[in-house]
Amino acid sequence: MQSSFFHLSFTLITPLRAVFLALTGVFLIFMLSASSLSAAGGDLKVVSTGEEVSFPGNVDLSVTAEGDADIVEVRLFYRTVGGQVWAYAYPDFVPANQVTASLNLTGEVSTYLPPGTEVEYYYEITDAQGNVLRTEPTVVEYEDTRFDWEEVKVGPLTLRYYDQSDLRVRGVVRSLEADLARLQRVLHLGQTEEIKGVIYSRRSHTLEAFPQQSRTTTEQQTFQGFAFPESRLFLGLGMDRGLIVHESAHLLFDQAMGESALPTPAWLDEGFASYMDPSVKIFSDGSLNDRTNPLRAMNTVTGTPHSIGTFYQKSLSVVAFMIDEFGETSFQRFISQLGNGSTMDAALTSVYGLDLDGLDTRWAGEPSGGREPAPSSPGTFRPEPDSPSLFLFFNSWLLGGLVLLVLAAVSIQYVATKLRPDPYPEEGLQPWEDPDLWDDDDSDRSGPY
Repeated sequence: MQSSFFHLSFTLITPLRAVFLALTGVFLIFMLSASSLSAAGGDLKVVSTGEEVSFPGNVDLSVTAEGDADIVEVRLFYRTVGGQVWAYAYPDFVPANQVTASLNLTGEVSTYLPPGTEVEYYYEITDAQGNVLRTEPTVVEYEDTRFDWEEVKVGPLTLRYYDQSDLRVRGVVRSLEADLARLQRVLHLGQTEEIKGVIYSRRSHTLEAFPQQSRTTTEQQTFQGFAFPESRLFLGLGMDRGLIVHESAHLLFDQAMGESALPTPAWLDEGFASYMDPSVKIFSDGSLNDRTNPLRAMNTVTGTPHSIGTFYQKSLSVVAFMIDEFGETSFQRFISQLGNGSTMDAALTSVYGLDLDGLDTRWAGEPSGGREPAPSSPGTFRPEPDSPSLFLFFNSWLLGGLVLLVLAAVSIQYVATKLRPDPYPEEGLQPWEDPDLWDDDDSDRSGPY
């Protein structure tokens, strides 16, 4: 009896002990790992760090660190504040037990960095024994150091400016309070992230601040402002209410779309931003329909200053049609669908019963064919189509006879040409089709222009 009892107890306890031992092992491994992690930075320390910003083109960062063993690697991790992806770079230094590593951050950024951008960064320092020290993240602002900036806050917007009269600033700020509140209402935005606007006073000051443009658009002053949603920042020329509302609309529209949305076509983004400008003039569809591309060809803003102007006018007119014709609630539902990852056609069809081509047609004032007509309910009178008139029959017979005569004439001419040789076999070729017909000055042409 006793021996069988012990045998039973042994068989029951063994699995429990196995689990206990496994958990104990995991705990010991965790503690050892934690000890090694805490000790990893124990032999390394940061002596000092440095930041020096000089516009344009310089954000010089440096770190001085020391340890018991030689420091063999320093990596700088960075991203714009609000960005999702960290990039990294290797500052210059000579391996030793005390080093100073430095680099110009703007030289590492592969794309244009607008003034006012805040960059978050930290260092990861490794010595020859494999110890690693990671510093706490900090933020540096790439500021245009040429000017003494002032700032004012309006709702979620912090506005930076210089060389502006207090009277001008106060007047614009009073109007912006209502404009930004309206913007948040139309987008149905409850919580908004902070945004920043940097306002330049003179066009000559923007030449080194604005992103690179073509010579024509620069000379004709096509663009007055630029928005950078990932940095929650815009740049603008002049303390102008309409400009500030337009660029703020870009930033808040991006927040309303969220991270799950597909890329927004330019006609919708620019059209909405223009619609929110209280001073803008909305052109009619009739004056634009024949001068603009279809919406499917308006995903980006390109072209001459004139074509860019008509692009903005149509974009504004279409968005105004969507909101004024169908209401803000429908537009909010449309934005929500896009924010959930729907395609443009799917979101439009779900909310408006029109795909993109149907919206284009409906905006132009033509029947869209987007929605099927509702079926007739019992008792509803639906008239039969009118019977065709005798005059219509006469026209049809006359038109048919003319078609037959033309076909007969063409056939006779075709048979006649087959019966005699063509004395000029190359007649009808264009200069780009036959090299022998090219002019000397056009010898490098490969096709029609």
